[in-house]
Amino acid sequence: MKSLVSILLPLLLACAGSAQDLAVVPFDSLMEDRVSVDGYVDREDDEYPGYLKNPATGLTLSWGHDDSVIYIAVETRGRGWVAVGLGGEDMAGANMLVGFYSDDSAEAYNLVGKGYGHVLAAHLDSLDVDWDIDFDDETGVTCFEFAYPLKWRGEGAPETFTDNEGLKNAAVSGVVQGETYQLILAQNTKTISTKVKHTHRSEVKFQLQQQPEVVLPDTGTVGAEPEGRGE
Repeated sequence: MKSLVSILLPLLLACAGSAQDLAVVPFDSLMEDRVSVDGYVDREDDEYPGYLKNPATGLTLSWGHDDSVIYIAVETRGRGWVAVGLGGEDMAGANMLVGFYSDDSAEAYNLVGKGYGHVLAAHLDSLDVDWDIDFDDETGVTCFEFAYPLKWRGEGAPETFTDNEGLKNAAVSGVVQGETYQLILAQNTKTISTKVKHTHRSEVKFQLQQQPEVVLPDTGTVGAEPEGRGE
C-alpha cells in the first residue's frame, strides 16, 4: 500500500508548479521610448524589462507594458508562422496575433479563435498596430515584434479596434493590470500557411504587473511654524 506521503507529495509539487507558472509582464511607463519595434531585440541595452522562455514551444518572449500598450517580441529558430494569443481559454475567443517571414514577404494578422480554429479579424496594418518581423541570417532567429493596445473593445480602445467586427468575438475586451489571463504560444516551424496546424503549442497564465503608486514626499504640515521661530 502506498504511504500518505507518496500520494500527497506529487499533488503538492503540482500545486507549487502551477503557482510558479504565472508569468508577470513588467510595468514601465517609458516603454514607448525604451522599445524600437524593428524585428530585433537589443538585450545588451536591456530593451525590454522582462523575458519569458517557453521550452514547450522553443519560443522566447521579451515584453513589458505601460498604461495603454503591451510590447511583445517573439523569437524562434523556426521559419514558419508564429503566434501569440491573449485572453480566451484554449483557442475559443483567443485574440491571436500571427506573423511570418519569408524571402518573398513578411505578414502579420489579427485572428480570433473559434472552436479549434480561427477567423481573420484584420491585417495588423489596417488596425494601425506598430509591428515588424525579421530573420537574422547570422543567428538563424526570426523575431516577430509588436506594440498592441491593452483594450480592444469599449471605452479607451482605439477606433480601428472598436470598428472591427471580428474582434467583437474575442473572449475578453482587453487585459487589465492585476487580472489573470491565458497566454497561448504556438508556431509551425515548417510552413507559413496558417491553414496548417501548429507543430508546437503551449499555454501559460499571465498577469500585467500593477502600475506602482506615486508616493509624494512629505513636506510637512502646511502653515506649520518652523522650529526655533516661536516665542
